[in-house]
Amino acid sequence: MTSRSRVRIIGLGVLSALAFAAPASAARIVLPSDLTPDHYEIAVTPDAAHLTFTGSVKIDLTVHAATRRIVLNDADIVIDRASLAGEADAPQVAYDDKTETASFAFSHTLAPGHYALSLDYHGKIYQQASGLFALDYQTAAGSRRALFTQFENSDARRFVPCWDEPGRKASFSLTVTAPADALALSNMPIAETTPLPDGLARVRFQDTPKMSSYLLFLGLGDFERVHRDVGGVDVGVVVKRGDTARAEYALDAAAHILPYYNSYFGKPYPLPKLDLIAGPGSSQFFSAMENWGAIFFFESDVLVDPRVSTEADRQDVYVTVAHEMAHQWFGDLVTMAWWDDLWLNEGFASWMENKSTDQFHPEWKLWLQELGEKEGAMQVDARSGAHPIITPIDDVLQANEAFDTITYSKGAAVIRMFEVYVGPDAFRAGVRRYIAAHAYGNTVTDDLWREIDPVSPGKPLSGVAHDFTLQAGVPLIRELSATCEQGQTTLALAEGQFAVDAPTGRAATWRIPVTASVLGGGQAKAVVDAAGGRMSLPGCGPVILNAGQAGYFRSVYTADGLAALTSRLGELSADDQLGLINDERALAYVGEAPMGGFLGLGPRLDGKTDPIVWDQYAKYLADLDRIYSDQPGQPAFRAYVRRVLTPELARVGWDETPGEDANVAIMRASLLAALGQVGDPDVLAEARRRFMIFLVSASDHALSAATRRTVLTIIAQHADQADWDQLHLLAQRARSEVERQQFYSLLGRAEDPALAQKALDLSISGEPPPTVAPNVVDSVAIRHPGLALDFSAAHWAVISQLMEPDSRTQYAADLVGRGADPALIAKLDAFADKNVPASARGEVRRADAQIAYRARIRKDRLPDADRWLGGQGS
Repeated sequence: MTSRSRVRIIGLGVLSALAFAAPASAARIVLPSDLTPDHYEIAVTPDAAHLTFTGSVKIDLTVHAATRRIVLNDADIVIDRASLAGEADAPQVAYDDKTETASFAFSHTLAPGHYALSLDYHGKIYQQASGLFALDYQTAAGSRRALFTQFENSDARRFVPCWDEPGRKASFSLTVTAPADALALSNMPIAETTPLPDGLARVRFQDTPKMSSYLLFLGLGDFERVHRDVGGVDVGVVVKRGDTARAEYALDAAAHILPYYNSYFGKPYPLPKLDLIAGPGSSQFFSAMENWGAIFFFESDVLVDPRVSTEADRQDVYVTVAHEMAHQWFGDLVTMAWWDDLWLNEGFASWMENKSTDQFHPEWKLWLQELGEKEGAMQVDARSGAHPIITPIDDVLQANEAFDTITYSKGAAVIRMFEVYVGPDAFRAGVRRYIAAHAYGNTVTDDLWREIDPVSPGKPLSGVAHDFTLQAGVPLIRELSATCEQGQTTLALAEGQFAVDAPTGRAATWRIPVTASVLGGGQAKAVVDAAGGRMSLPGCGPVILNAGQAGYFRSVYTADGLAALTSRLGELSADDQLGLINDERALAYVGEAPMGGFLGLGPRLDGKTDPIVWDQYAKYLADLDRIYSDQPGQPAFRAYVRRVLTPELARVGWDETPGEDANVAIMRASLLAALGQVGDPDVLAEARRRFMIFLVSASDHALSAATRRTVLTIIAQHADQADWDQLHLLAQRARSEVERQQFYSLLGRAEDPALAQKALDLSISGEPPPTVAPNVVDSVAIRHPGLALDFSAAHWAVISQLMEPDSRTQYAADLVGRGADPALIAKLDAFADKNVPASARGEVRRADAQIAYRARIRKDRLPDADRWLGGQGS
């Protein structure tokens, strides 16, 4: 998924050991292990108009230990009839809503052996991405409805009663009865279509391989499919009728990536077809889902429209396709045994998305861009409430919380560090061994290290990997001294921990792979632990502690070392420039370095600085401006932002120039966004001029795709009532669902609290599509987190129905996490006490810590920034 044990059956009644790195918690809520599914034969008939469906399933299962009950997962499904082959009496059915299970009690004991359980049932079709769900969209002929499924992490139980745990793999046979003119899609190709009366057809798909329940997929609608053969695999992109032109970009990406993955993993993609399926709408919590052979995407994450798609959109589509396709091996073919090891899916897919994209588009500099993702993970990892990469998960609500920046971005960052440490060839050899050994099975993280260690002699990975995956926290490498004699620099280092809050409990220690270099000289590698270390580097000059920035740690320099690097900032690689900015920002925010150290780097950036470094620095300034909101020093800070960013904007201009670096467009958007946010008068005037031309022009090209969203966002932020009404009209008249979603979200961006409240009221009016309405509230939260939370609390009965059931526990925490007002903590905790189960408050605790952190920056660090700014003159 793009944004959260295993049990292998070996013969009758024999279960392999669960290879957990740590014992499973006694509190873990899982199904009994006395029986397992082997094969599901499912038939469903959706009634899209009435949002209901009927179904039947025959489950071939194996009883491993004598039992009188069969227990499986069931949520919002009513069993109409149940029978066990060979049993005359029907079992008694009981439901447990808390554990989302149905149990079938028999009058006598079932001996170990093979059985077939048959169920007839009916359920509901949701209007959010959960279970079987409907997405409505507008066409020239009126409103249409398409059906899709979304089962990760634990919503297959809303489609079919089943063993809905990743470690209970089985094969699936799926049949759907649907309108004959609809295109039906699933994981496998269609095996047979049988015409039926009344314009219906029965479509049966080929059986799937053995896989986890959350990977099953069904799609149904007025679709078109563009496709091509890629190495014997039928690769296609499925879209609403009329959207095929927007699908070619993703199809090209998939055609590039599939052969690369076949080679890298050493095992060809095993299914006969691979579909990328686009659905209208959005979700608060994911953009795409890796269903095996039938990857689902929301349209904005897979389709490219020349009228509205930016360069960032194009890159994001490619990267998202790469992420979901990587899951076809890491996640689908080989699946984690339980949600504790979710990072085996998501961390690896996040790392591989960058590796594969960089293979085909090195000009995008994905590893440089990834430093922003790593920085976000480090900010979370350094605060209280952070969880280890491998973290105990007791129930499905906790599993939802694991789909976070630690699992994805920290996971990807440490994998990159591990690959650099053992070497790319050894790492790939270990991955190939892992895939070959565990295909169609389930694993825990140590299974991977056991395959890499033998092929990386002299650099065993397991110990280093345990340090970074089994404990939370951010390591720190401190430069103690750097002395140069006879052309060699001797570097003395100490290890520590970077923490935003005072660490609690035992201090963490790590074995840290470090690559250090001398600017203009050579580099050396070492593993530094709690005892510290010494390194000898070729050459004399300023030392870079994390050369290339592949290491997952903070770098702290001596005063002389930092001054030398700062004075020669332009000579550093782009990666090391951004690494220095990231470290100095983080240290300044916790009081370990002066704010002027971070702010003073901005004026040293120039026209030779890489666009991605400029992009990230502009985003940091915009975020700091939000912390400065309504503070006395904000006008001086905003003047500084204009002073730093305006010359670079003047150099690149508002519009694309022929032959410019693709990433200049990304930088330009961030420069304009930051300058628009701080109220630069020239930017506001030009944005309004372009907006007025857009309103009166009949041409789609009155605003170019490259600047369209930036202009509209600036207008939305500074909107008056007339502007807001114009944006509202544009939302109502949008030509595509992607545009409709964007315009409705813009309505929540207004700085004017009255207009923000108007957007909130609109969100629950029934006008925005159900999957889009929560985005409006989220947009309001960017500028008005307290207002958004108060509104959500007051209207929770309505708002909660607009999002996926299992994701509701995170929504309020996400709304206020960007705030800097400590009063938000009490509000969030009061909301959680009323609406969030105690077992699912990890995100609430992390949001509390983030708010407290941002509040401390406002209280304790902005005065230091004010003093520095006061000394800069005009």
